[in-house]
Amino acid sequence: MALDVVTVGVVCADVMVKPVDEFPERGQLTVVPQLEIHLGGPAAVSAAVLCRLGASAGFIGKVGEDGFADYVRARLKRDGVNVEHVTTDPAHGSAATVVLVGSDGERTFLHQVGANAAISEDDIDLDFVKQAKVFHWGGPAITPGLDGPPMGRIMEKVRAMGVKTSMDTVYDGKGIWYPHIEAALPHLDVVMSSLEEARRYTGKQTPEEIVDFLLSFGAEAAVLKLGPDGVFLKNREGAAHHLPAYNVTPVDTTGAGDAACGGFLYGYINGWDLERCGRLGNAAGGLTVQAMGGGEAIESLEAALAFMEQTELKAE
Repeated sequence: MALDVVTVGVVCADVMVKPVDEFPERGQLTVVPQLEIHLGGPAAVSAAVLCRLGASAGFIGKVGEDGFADYVRARLKRDGVNVEHVTTDPAHGSAATVVLVGSDGERTFLHQVGANAAISEDDIDLDFVKQAKVFHWGGPAITPGLDGPPMGRIMEKVRAMGVKTSMDTVYDGKGIWYPHIEAALPHLDVVMSSLEEARRYTGKQTPEEIVDFLLSFGAEAAVLKLGPDGVFLKNREGAAHHLPAYNVTPVDTTGAGDAACGGFLYGYINGWDLERCGRLGNAAGGLTVQAMGGGEAIESLEAALAFMEQTELKAE
């Protein structure tokens, strides 16, 4: 069965608590109004969002033998994601994150890498990947078995099969940054990152400098997520757009960037122009921040397009 996109990388269960504006005293108990579990991880959320928009997606990743694994498999299946290449590693627990969400929607994370650390080059079934139009890596810096030269080799092979390639970065708590992605960059068609992460990965500061650096390796397009300031995009032909964010009140910003990647890739696989791809990505992010959880507020392509056309943009 042909797929539009195959993603690989990070999946986790997000245990979300809101609001957390200050920590309780050590050894004390605080009652909170919201404590929920949601699908997390850039590769998993992007795949789920693509399916919610009407595309077909598969996910390659690892989980442990535990309740978190049962949850993420069921959640991905419910969204329509092909999970036949989600494998179990009994030596690791499933990845999970405690997400402390402030009243303003800002998040603080406590993350356990878990089975994501066990994903390796050997887990990439190229026969499965070659069904897709795009192969997307979500998770540099917290997929140590793929970071660096392994993903460079994988992306080179995938491109040789005629499949487009894409990457979305993750914050590197170890401070290594650029070496995680260096080998993959010459073999990517789309590069996506947040502004804060991209500054550290590239050593550049302004959005223009960052995307020019990323495009210098031969990518078709670079997408820089600016959070409340929207998105900045540029392609190798030199077309550039700064698209303001939508004027919405954030409830929880978890997964908004991952959802934006899914939205952009939906447009990309359907041949949309750069600006319209960016607008759908922005809309996916704008919908996501209005509810708890990554991308679960995205109901359909029709609903996302209506939001895109009818919702007011923030003033630049």
